[in-house]
Amino acid sequence: MGFAVAQGKPGAVSYRRMLGIQLLALLPVTVVAIVNCGYQYYQGLVRLPGFDADDSRGWLARFLGADSQYPGIYDYLATGVAQLLPMLLLALLVGGLWERIIADRRREPVQPGFVLVALVFVLLMPGAAAFTHIAFGMSCAALLGRGIFGGEGKSFINPALLGVAMVQVSFPAASGVHPLWNGLAGYEGSDAFALYSRGGDAALGEAGIDAWSALIGAVPGQLGTTSLIAVALGAALLLLTRIISWRLLSAQLVGLLLFASLVPVLGGAPEGIAAMPVYWHFLLGSFAFGAVFVACDPAASCCTNPGRWIQGFLIAALLVVIRVFNPVHPLSLIH
Repeated sequence: MGFAVAQGKPGAVSYRRMLGIQLLALLPVTVVAIVNCGYQYYQGLVRLPGFDADDSRGWLARFLGADSQYPGIYDYLATGVAQLLPMLLLALLVGGLWERIIADRRREPVQPGFVLVALVFVLLMPGAAAFTHIAFGMSCAALLGRGIFGGEGKSFINPALLGVAMVQVSFPAASGVHPLWNGLAGYEGSDAFALYSRGGDAALGEAGIDAWSALIGAVPGQLGTTSLIAVALGAALLLLTRIISWRLLSAQLVGLLLFASLVPVLGGAPEGIAAMPVYWHFLLGSFAFGAVFVACDPAASCCTNPGRWIQGFLIAALLVVIRVFNPVHPLSLIH
């Protein structure tokens, strides 16, 4: 599995083909991210009548013909593109620049994996993330997540995850950067868990969050993490092509089901997040996206079958512990 696949073993695929499949698996997630980003943008405008997004993204949305008075699917698409595309282009530019510098220093060809890192990094960011933060986080991903470990496939942690973590730590108060970040807490993710902790299902309902909207991805959150259906489509492709391990993915899913189910049993009279039904643990936050596109990263995950089961159960256990027992909500990026 993993990078052994790219080295010509029987039934293996080449590295470039594997990269292409990974990007294709992210296509449904990216499409939903664009549409939902535009939808959440206009939901924010409804809550802030008279707000004028007089910035480069707002200008681009208007240039693309988005109608803020009577928005429809095209307007959601145009506005989502205006939000996501500049972020992605900047991440690609910064990542490509660092890859070129590193390749020149080592007298090696540029490694194309930075494209995947840039896309995953952007999908783990909220809409309207500051361009300076994008450049900073992508620089950390390229240099600290890839470059110092020798490049492609040699890092012990997913570079995109490292980049987002560095942004989280460096800009903890970024939630106030844009008034339309409703339902988000800056780079920390969705505040749905905070809502449930305070008021349960009723609080989620008042915020317009139900199981169906969370399933299709019409809820606030980091760009690529809101739709379980889109993530499942990408996961199916990666599993069919054996790019990710079914054991590692299954261990995370079974582990989350097991540990989230045990919390009410072991905790006495549950309240707050401890009383949350198990299905919300799958639907809310970025567990699904993180499980498929971050934790199952072939380069940064375990390469033995027992190790994959252990890694998956540890990820699930840690996630439940943080969600239930961490007094500060919302939670960090893979939660």
